[in-house]
Amino acid sequence: MPGLTAIPKKRLPNNINLSFAGIEGESLVLKLDQYGISASTGSACTSTDLTPSHVLLALGMSEELASASLRLTLGRKTTEEDLDYVLKILPKIVEELRKMSAIRL
Repeated sequence: MPGLTAIPKKRLPNNINLSFAGIEGESLVLKLDQYGISASTGSACTSTDLTPSHVLLALGMSEELASASLRLTLGRKTTEEDLDYVLKILPKIVEELRKMSAIRL
């Protein structure tokens, strides 16, 4: 899949950062919230800052993709059903937001 990078071997096993070109991360977080899904943008180090995460930029991500990032964290109470729900809803939201975006891929 274009734009995917290798996953570092030393990382936290309970979080994932995804980027969706052509979509603002904040828009994605707001739409997910409407479906009861909690998520954040960027890295945990800059969770209250709307500028692209310095951590993601240092990892070599472009400013565009860093701004289009989504961070999901799994907890002790996260179930397989929770993950299935996110996987069902997320592609629909991404498609909807891309249709509304001024950026054409």
